[in-house]
Amino acid sequence: MLRAVVSKRLLDRMIRERMKQMAECGEVEPLPVVWRERLGVECNWEFRGYSGGNGAVKRCTQRMENYLAFLGEQFDIPDEGTGPAR
Repeated sequence: MLRAVVSKRLLDRMIRERMKQMAECGEVEPLPVVWRERLGVECNWEFRGYSGGNGAVKRCTQRMENYLAFLGEQFDIPDEGTGPAR
Protein backbone atom coordinates (compact mmCIF):
# COMPACT_ATOMS: atom_id res chain seq x y z
CA MET A 1 0.00 0.00 0.00
CA LEU A 2 1.33 3.43 -0.90
CA ARG A 3 1.44 5.89 1.97
CA ALA A 4 2.19 9.58 2.05
CA VAL A 5 5.57 10.33 3.64
CA VAL A 6 5.36 12.93 6.41
CA SER A 7 7.76 14.03 9.13
CA LYS A 8 7.75 12.53 12.61
CA ARG A 9 7.02 16.02 13.86
CA LEU A 10 3.81 16.22 11.81
CA LEU A 11 2.62 12.82 13.03
CA ASP A 12 3.31 13.84 16.63
CA ARG A 13 1.34 17.04 16.09
CA MET A 14 -1.64 15.19 14.59
CA ILE A 15 -1.69 12.82 17.57
CA ARG A 16 -1.49 15.68 20.11
CA GLU A 17 -4.26 17.60 18.33
CA ARG A 18 -6.57 14.58 18.35
CA MET A 19 -5.85 14.00 22.03
CA LYS A 20 -6.87 17.60 22.82
CA GLN A 21 -10.33 16.75 21.49
CA MET A 22 -10.80 13.85 23.93
CA ALA A 23 -11.56 14.36 27.60
CA GLU A 24 -10.05 10.92 28.39
CA CYS A 25 -6.65 12.14 27.23
CA GLY A 26 -6.55 15.38 29.24
CA GLU A 27 -4.06 14.10 31.85
CA VAL A 28 -1.87 12.19 29.38
CA GLU A 29 1.14 13.15 27.26
CA PRO A 30 2.02 11.21 24.09
CA LEU A 31 5.52 9.87 23.57
CA PRO A 32 7.05 10.74 20.17
CA VAL A 33 6.73 8.41 17.20
CA VAL A 34 9.89 6.55 16.20
CA TRP A 35 11.12 4.99 12.97
CA ARG A 36 11.19 1.21 12.74
CA GLU A 37 12.08 -1.22 10.04
CA ARG A 38 9.06 -2.00 7.91
CA LEU A 39 7.35 -5.28 8.77
CA GLY A 40 5.56 -6.58 5.68
CA VAL A 41 2.95 -4.07 4.56
CA GLU A 42 2.78 -2.15 7.85
CA CYS A 43 3.90 1.45 8.25
CA ASN A 44 7.55 2.23 9.07
CA TRP A 45 6.90 4.04 12.35
CA GLU A 46 5.73 3.14 15.80
CA PHE A 47 3.85 5.02 18.47
CA ARG A 48 5.49 4.19 21.80
CA GLY A 49 2.57 5.12 24.06
CA TYR A 50 1.77 7.72 26.68
CA SER A 51 2.99 9.09 29.97
CA GLY A 52 0.58 9.79 32.78
CA GLY A 53 -1.45 8.00 35.41
CA ASN A 54 -2.26 4.35 34.68
CA GLY A 55 -6.04 4.83 34.56
CA ALA A 56 -5.81 7.89 32.33
CA VAL A 57 -3.33 6.16 30.01
CA LYS A 58 -5.61 3.13 29.68
CA ARG A 59 -8.66 5.26 28.83
CA CYS A 60 -6.71 7.39 26.34
CA THR A 61 -5.17 4.31 24.71
CA GLN A 62 -8.61 2.86 24.13
CA ARG A 63 -9.94 6.08 22.63
CA MET A 64 -6.92 6.66 20.36
CA GLU A 65 -6.56 3.09 19.05
CA ASN A 66 -8.66 3.57 15.88
CA TYR A 67 -7.09 6.94 15.07
CA LEU A 68 -3.56 5.55 15.37
CA ALA A 69 -4.53 2.64 13.12
CA PHE A 70 -5.86 5.15 10.58
CA LEU A 71 -2.59 7.12 10.68
CA GLY A 72 -0.63 3.90 10.20
CA GLU A 73 -2.64 3.10 7.08
CA GLN A 74 -2.14 6.56 5.60
CA PHE A 75 1.41 7.67 6.49
CA ASP A 76 5.06 6.65 6.57
CA ILE A 77 7.99 8.72 7.82
CA PRO A 78 11.32 9.26 6.05
CA ASP A 79 13.54 6.18 6.26
CA GLU A 80 16.25 6.18 8.90
CA GLY A 81 17.52 2.75 7.76
CA THR A 82 20.71 1.13 8.85
CA GLY A 83 23.09 2.79 6.42
CA PRO A 84 26.78 3.43 7.03
CA ALA A 85 27.67 5.37 10.16
CA ARG A 86 28.57 9.03 9.65
